[in-house]
Amino acid sequence: MYLRHFAEHQARRQYELRVRRLDNPDRAFPAAPSAIGAERGFYWGTTLDGVPHHSCEELFTSLEGNAETALKTILDDKDWALTPQWPLPPEQRSALSWWMAAQILRTTRQRKRLSHPQPPPEDAPDLPDDIARIAANNPHLRYIVENIAVLAFVLHNRPWGLGFSDMCLLTSDVPVVIWNRPDADDQVLAVAQSDIMLPLDPHRLLFLPSPAEQLTDPRKRTDHLLHIEGAVGMALVEVAYDVADQFVVHHPRHDPWLHWKPHSPRQPRPWAGEDHSAPQYAIQYTVFPPDRNIERRWTIEHPPPRTAAS
Repeated sequence: MYLRHFAEHQARRQYELRVRRLDNPDRAFPAAPSAIGAERGFYWGTTLDGVPHHSCEELFTSLEGNAETALKTILDDKDWALTPQWPLPPEQRSALSWWMAAQILRTTRQRKRLSHPQPPPEDAPDLPDDIARIAANNPHLRYIVENIAVLAFVLHNRPWGLGFSDMCLLTSDVPVVIWNRPDADDQVLAVAQSDIMLPLDPHRLLFLPSPAEQLTDPRKRTDHLLHIEGAVGMALVEVAYDVADQFVVHHPRHDPWLHWKPHSPRQPRPWAGEDHSAPQYAIQYTVFPPDRNIERRWTIEHPPPRTAAS
């Protein structure tokens, strides 16, 4: 549902996007949204009696269905890039908050953070291989259940910025970006104190300014609009790239690599729980006047590229 917004519609219900693996980011290959980032059984758990269950997958499916209406409101206005229906209605804001909280907690990067460097307990019971593999998911699933409500509450009560970026955006297997604290032990505190970014499609994003950023401009203490221009857009791409775990994706006709190349990546790639200081970023932007907007066509069209003579 989410990745389709970065995909090109081919025919009927077929969509295609471009994927770049972090161990070979210069090579982009085509894939369907449903074919990337899927790992069978990743959210399956077991009961205390060792019986497999799919409760967490069912939860995610429910949250996704509820969030889809909010994303349509944000992205599907036929005239304007920044929907006139902003701020979102309360029920849509709530649905999107829960969905964003799930995206923060459910990732492979979170699982690596939770499990590293703890070895499995020595007295773990012997289980059949298929059950043992599913039971190993339980600590991550328990972490999701214990934290999703409070994370949704924190996100819901932050001021939200809806933005347009002149620079083409990418997203990844870590779609909700916690600036400067992606691997903090206390993820709830990190979400409360950090800038939060969610790329929505190749040119639009949600940006939740941190308390520190809100101090710079009272208009950022409530829901607002923003227009990201120039080098700041490249910084958004850099931040999204740096928190990815295994891959990034972008639209076939909106390729950030045409204007941007990643700096020397952290090693090893993909992230494996290594001890490192996270890259530090800061952003400054002005609030877009609420009585102005950007034509929707600029979410699809690009200005003609500059030539050396111009």
